Amino acid sequence: MIAFNACVYGAVFVLLDRDSALLSLLVYIVATSIIDHFTDHFEALKQVTIITKDPDAIICDIKEELNKTCTIINSSGVIAGENMTLICYVNYFELQKVKEIISRNKGSFSTVSTIDEILR
Repeated sequence: MIAFNACVYGAVFVLLDRDSALLSLLVYIVATSIIDHFTDHFEALKQVTIITKDPDAIICDIKEELNKTCTIINSSGVIAGENMTLICYVNYFELQKVKEIISRNKGSFSTVSTIDEILR
């Protein structure tokens, strides 16, 4: 596809008009980067890391409402002491529901990261 586009833009550049060819190439590059940004944004998985003292309610809500599971890790903080760290993977559209679940369970701290790839 890239080779075909290069041939088309090269032919337009040589045979027709240089300015038009360069402007068309600029529009093509900008449109491609914008489309890639948005499709990657919506298709990428989100890793939600939740640090809490009482993980049972959060785990139950995630299981019931999203049919997802969590990885549980024992952790400890300097100020908060002993905690549990939950790691859950959701898609972009499920992220808002996870945020609602976390907000219902006070005393939790969470971060969200975009995951490009999961190896199995």
